[in-house]
Amino acid sequence: MAYVTPRLLIDRLGPRRGILVAAALICVVAAADYATGYEVRLSILYLAPIAIVAWAAGMKMGIAAAGLSSALWLLSFRTQHFYLHPGYYFWEATVMLFGFLAVVWLTVKLHRALGQADERFFSVLEEMHAAVYVADERRDEIVYANPEMIRIAGDIAALPASAFERQFAPDVGGFGDIPRLPVETGFLSGTVRHQRTGQWYLAQIGPIPWGSNPDVKLKVLTDITEQKDAELLREKHREIMHQAARQATLAEIASTLAHEINQPLMVIATYTDACQRLLSAPEPDHNEIAAALAKCHSQAVRAASIIERLREFIRQRQHRPTRCDARAVVSDAIDMMRPLLDEEQTVVDFVQASTEPIIVADRVLLVQVMANLIHNAVDAMRQIAPESRKLSVAVSSAESDEIIFSVADRGPGLGDTTVEEIFSPFFTTKADGLGLGLAICRTVAEAHGGRLWTANNPGGGAIFYLSIPVEKAAR
Repeated sequence: MAYVTPRLLIDRLGPRRGILVAAALICVVAAADYATGYEVRLSILYLAPIAIVAWAAGMKMGIAAAGLSSALWLLSFRTQHFYLHPGYYFWEATVMLFGFLAVVWLTVKLHRALGQADERFFSVLEEMHAAVYVADERRDEIVYANPEMIRIAGDIAALPASAFERQFAPDVGGFGDIPRLPVETGFLSGTVRHQRTGQWYLAQIGPIPWGSNPDVKLKVLTDITEQKDAELLREKHREIMHQAARQATLAEIASTLAHEINQPLMVIATYTDACQRLLSAPEPDHNEIAAALAKCHSQAVRAASIIERLREFIRQRQHRPTRCDARAVVSDAIDMMRPLLDEEQTVVDFVQASTEPIIVADRVLLVQVMANLIHNAVDAMRQIAPESRKLSVAVSSAESDEIIFSVADRGPGLGDTTVEEIFSPFFTTKADGLGLGLAICRTVAEAHGGRLWTANNPGGGAIFYLSIPVEKAAR
């Protein structure tokens, strides 16, 4: 597209009108100078039309205007000057002429310097690998776009600036659309995503001088898709490693549990067999039976203690309840799952409570619970079209002094699966799932005196609810 260079008011005259305006002003000044007499000395006013014609029409016309102004000054006061010798009068005319010529030279040089500065500025923008455009926010129009921007978005000159910027979706904590800034602010930056191509860009925006228009912004979009993809791959690799580590830990725990608990179970089986044989005798020895049952009991206690030690090992940490904002818990969970949300092109709608919902809970555990629910919701929507992947997360206050967290997806819903099955340990619908996530989430909810339940979403999909008592310490 042909860009519109920033122009001053004098640039709008053009060479022809500039010459006409300057000639008219020179005549007005000459007439006023002649009418008021030599004592007023209005010759300095010639500088304005000389500068105008030099700026608008160039060096030659500026010199002509300077010569014309000096000649008119000579003719106006040839018989009225008060110098005792005519030489002084001509000397003043000569000095005036050279002063006018100096103004012409400076004006032309300034005009050329500004033009060269504009050329260098636009040359830099044209050669940049980043996409650059300049938007007039008062008129809602794009006044310049470099070749890279045209390659990305096509001919955007016909589009209103606001319509073009709505094609970009914000990153969490970033912009709504590409943001608009007051003139007094500096540059602002953030990440946005083109909704049609899926490309990620670093948006940098700030005010720029553009003639006399104060509402013009320079906006630079740098493609950071490769960096984003690399970040997503790193997060995915980290998640795979964590999952592999969890599976290895579970395998080790299961192996340890089987090894440790096998011996007491075998002892219990042996003594119960002995009890059965003693009871089948004609005259059972009750003392021996009691001794065998006592040994069975001790072995059962031993098995329970083994399980308890393993449970303490798996738990790894005690609950640490503190006062926290429920909205911050959800924000942390969304930030934790951001790489997965971006990878699956899932849009999150976070509806916050109007009041400040304060709870007393183990914040780390609750963040993990919300992250697990969001992860499950994203998994449930993998088979639907990307534009339909909408995830709704809400925090609200209930009348029963509870804070209700909800995560709603648009997946296939619960289907024929019962609530008991969903929260049962080792039950999963995922090919690579362990079936422990929701069971652990329910345990955490109950440890905080709350509940975790689910229902079908009326709009399609499923909704998971988590309730936590208001300012109630975790158990």
